[in-house]
Amino acid sequence: MNVRQNHIIIPLLIEKQHPNFTSNMIDLTLRQKELLHRLFAEKNINLLMSIVNGSSQQEWIELYNNLLENKENFPVTIFIDGASELENSNAGIGGIFYKGEDMSFELYSFSCNIGAATNNEAEYNALIKALDISKKLNYYKLNIYSDSELLVKQVNLEYKVKNERLKKLHAEVRDKLFGSKWLLSHIRREKNRKADFLSKKGLEEGRKK
Repeated sequence: MNVRQNHIIIPLLIEKQHPNFTSNMIDLTLRQKELLHRLFAEKNINLLMSIVNGSSQQEWIELYNNLLENKENFPVTIFIDGASELENSNAGIGGIFYKGEDMSFELYSFSCNIGAATNNEAEYNALIKALDISKKLNYYKLNIYSDSELLVKQVNLEYKVKNERLKKLHAEVRDKLFGSKWLLSHIRREKNRKADFLSKKGLEEGRKK
């Protein structure tokens, strides 16, 4: 998309609003919401201001908030996993989102390589990634499942966190959970096969580097 096209499209986005405009945003697909998040990224605000003469940073921020302020009303079920090959300085994370308890209704999935990390650090990073995605997609009712008993009991404050590196990740997780209605539960590994597959896929990406 060139700048000339942006001059046409973005003013229409601003000027064609009507009373039901923001309520209609709930009909956007996940991909469309993701594109809006990227469009309004902080690094793009100055470009948007230069495209639309007379617009201010605050106006773009307010538009972003108005467009994506709606929270999805349905709960999501999330399965997460982390995998590590510490001897190879390699770790992968994966996760999968479902609508409610319907395991046939997949909403989103991720698989990433995170470089060197212990298995416990990978488990924490999988949860952090899932929470970041939840926030981006406006999911705030979260039923999260992990096969890491340590992760589950530490985040649920049943176990103390003694490892200094895990303390930082633990604090980040608890901070990201704030504002959500959440439940983090432990499941057996055989019940977590899809997330396990995605985390191993992330490992494979690291082996190719």
